[in-house]
Amino acid sequence: MSIEYTALNKETAAGEIKNFLESCPEEAVFRMVINSKRGYLRIKVKNVSRSRFRKLIGRLKIRKSRK
Repeated sequence: MSIEYTALNKETAAGEIKNFLESCPEEAVFRMVINSKRGYLRIKVKNVSRSRFRKLIGRLKIRKSRK
């Protein structure tokens, strides 16, 4: 889901980001990109269970390569 705002002030932006962060679970992992040249901020929630799954596969691959 994406929401785009134009011509908003600092207080509105801070409030929207605060509401977004409060709606996410405590164990959520985020990816944040700030591009000051182009003037945008992107915050994306990464899938925690998916990243744990990838770490497990990576560990298994390392174990197989050592044997």
